[in-house]
Amino acid sequence: MPTVRFIGRVLPAAIDVSIPNEPEFTWTSHDLGLDMTFRLQIQKNSVIVDCDVNKFVPADHLVPLFMRAYDIARASVDLAAFASGKGLLLIFDTFIDPAGATLPLAAHKPSLTALASAVKPGTRDFDKLLQVVLAEPALFVALHDLVEAITAPHHAAFHCARAIAGMRSLFVALGGSPDSRWATLRDKLQVSKSYLQAITNPAAATEGQPMHMDPGMQSHVIHGAWTIMNRYLEFRRRDGQPLPLSEFPLLV
Repeated sequence: MPTVRFIGRVLPAAIDVSIPNEPEFTWTSHDLGLDMTFRLQIQKNSVIVDCDVNKFVPADHLVPLFMRAYDIARASVDLAAFASGKGLLLIFDTFIDPAGATLPLAAHKPSLTALASAVKPGTRDFDKLLQVVLAEPALFVALHDLVEAITAPHHAAFHCARAIAGMRSLFVALGGSPDSRWATLRDKLQVSKSYLQAITNPAAATEGQPMHMDPGMQSHVIHGAWTIMNRYLEFRRRDGQPLPLSEFPLLV
């Protein structure tokens, strides 16, 4: 039976994290016809998740295996953090396939780069928008949620929905009720109601649970949320002036 391995670390390195338990979990994906048995080890901040599978096709199975292995390790680290009162982070950085080939792991979605026109590192606009993000907790959290949508793809729908819903409060001074804030956001950023709902409605319904979403739909949700965030940053970069339709056509 083929075996794959995920290798990661618990941070910060200054805290020695070891979990004597070596739990084992089984899971079956009926859609993929994939049977999995996971075994977890965490010793001196080193994380190893081995998984026996009945078959392995990288294009079809790597992402589902990563998602389940990450959740198992993340839950274990979170329980250890809770038990010890220590703030702990988990990253996976290496994957080893059944043939022993090593693949570095990194959360990266290059297509999003072109959508982030409002801010570029090394420019004055970066400094200006950094001050805005640091001054507004709701924006700080929304931005972090979007990054989480990349690092935890099976929770992407939830994080995107929460990010966009959180941005609604950034317009509180311009309107009192939730509906009026949504209307102001749509007006200032040139976003249609249907475009917003495509991100917030199905994703919010998951209430933070992993959502089995078609990869094309998931990509659409992430790109849509990224576009709205970029438009808000453009809005702030332009000192709160409504975005002109000539430069920012209505998103539908």
